[in-house]
Amino acid sequence: MRWNHCPKISMSFTIKPVGDPMDFDFWSAKYKPIPNHLNEDGVDYFETYGIELGYVLGVADCDPNRVWTYVDGDGGTYLINGYHLVNRIYYMITEVPYEGEYVEVIVSQEECEDEL
Repeated sequence: MRWNHCPKISMSFTIKPVGDPMDFDFWSAKYKPIPNHLNEDGVDYFETYGIELGYVLGVADCDPNRVWTYVDGDGGTYLINGYHLVNRIYYMITEVPYEGEYVEVIVSQEECEDEL
């Protein structure tokens, strides 16, 4: 006897092209990152733990389009819109919310070395 209780699952998805990544200066002028009022050093990023993370999560709950995650990625470091856990380094919160589905900001890129 053969059991066939698994329903057929049909999956479809669309890959939407991502525009060219913007550089950090353009991003900063457009979205206006806010200073971290919880840190005495006057930085504009928020840590991934403690009270600073609590603040980020509070903003993410109320106004998620103002939260950005600084991540370590393939070939460099990037700012991407939204709250993310994987490869996170820190968070930034902006005055101006992002619109759309995906924004990528190149913060630094590793230089490729030619192999001989």
